[in-house]
Amino acid sequence: MVRYIYDGSFDGFLSVVYGCYYDRIPEGIDRIDSYTFDMIYKDKFIETDIIKSNKVSKSILEKISKDALIHVYQAFLSEVQGIELILFKYIQLGFKLGNKVNDFLTDDIVNEVQKYSRKVGFEAHRFLGLVRFQEFKGILYAAIEPTYNILELIANHFKVRLTNEKWIIHDVKRKTGVVYENHEWILRDLKFEKLESNEKEELFYQDLWKVFHKSISIQERSNNRLQMQHMPKKYWDNLIEMK
Repeated sequence: MVRYIYDGSFDGFLSVVYGCYYDRIPEGIDRIDSYTFDMIYKDKFIETDIIKSNKVSKSILEKISKDALIHVYQAFLSEVQGIELILFKYIQLGFKLGNKVNDFLTDDIVNEVQKYSRKVGFEAHRFLGLVRFQEFKGILYAAIEPTYNILELIANHFKVRLTNEKWIIHDVKRKTGVVYENHEWILRDLKFEKLESNEKEELFYQDLWKVFHKSISIQERSNNRLQMQHMPKKYWDNLIEMK
């Protein structure tokens, strides 16, 4: 049994897909950070190759559809155990069926990919309203702890919204972040823990925001269940108004 090991990036995964078509279809695909030796597998480490990755993404666009590529990317960001092999089978099916592949909702593979794509897309959309920035000497900083790896999906929104600022959105759980400066953003490893500003002006505005949030609420119309649907409790640690 063959297992492919890759670096965990999307380009790395597409490089694995490329290798599957020119080598052998594996029984497993694992990220290097979750790799453990298993005697039943013959492991093969795949290097990330941007040229090969681009060829695969272009083939998905041309032979299947743009929607299929979006589903593959967003489902990949779910980081669910075993998602890589599911995605490979989805791409295989897509090359066979073309742009009709997403109509086959009774197929377990298609259904699984679309399910995780929707979940990731929904959480990314939700976080557009759940990111709370603090100021550190002219730099805006926000800590988030999403279920899925959504940083790349929300970065362009804040690039447009805060185009003339310097800012960082820090995924504390994954210890990565989007760093924005001079109209460009990049993904970087951020190994430090969540930051909390102690600057007087920042704390003043935080208190002001809490007062405003409390003042506009109507106690008689309070609906905790509805609130948690739009703002789940698992996100509250990074929401200033909920502290």
